[in-house]
Amino acid sequence: MNIAIYCGSNFGKNKIYEQEAIQMVKFLSKKDCSIVYGGSKAGLMGIISNTALEKGINVYGVIPHDLAKKELENEKLLNIYKVNTMRERKEKMESLADAFIAYPGGCGTLEEISEILTSIQVGYSSKPCAFYNINNYYDNLLLFLKNAVKEGFMLKEHYNSIIVSDKIEDIYENFENYTAPKSKWELLENH
Repeated sequence: MNIAIYCGSNFGKNKIYEQEAIQMVKFLSKKDCSIVYGGSKAGLMGIISNTALEKGINVYGVIPHDLAKKELENEKLLNIYKVNTMRERKEKMESLADAFIAYPGGCGTLEEISEILTSIQVGYSSKPCAFYNINNYYDNLLLFLKNAVKEGFMLKEHYNSIIVSDKIEDIYENFENYTAPKSKWELLENH
């Protein structure tokens, strides 16, 4: 399984994010997974990719040319795709991945995972999507999404299809047993 991991190009203020990133990669190495990520050596992106390479995991990096020129590219990668724009980066990562994890990160991570969630809602994607909720990092975002359901801007079925856990074992098991919800338009016919 190719798993896209969206995460910060910073380390975060709490050491738990680095520690859990290493544990996540160690677990995935035992499951014969490959990792798809943003191609950088900075922050959590670097921790995840370098740990994966040390563990013998295939790592696919996707990075825009201008970020590579700023010496942010992880040059240890054997599989690197250089693209022109951030939009092309997201598209390439989505095409390479079978499942998606939002690990703690900032606006870029939020943008990337939001696009996948939207694709699931409109029926363009049937791939599983997870929030790795370490240190309750995503609690406020999940409250926002619950409110979107309550206020009629998101269907409950789509909210319920999001995998949320602070344990990679649970996320992986849910990936293996995932059934995609119907598209928004199909579900609205039955409401």
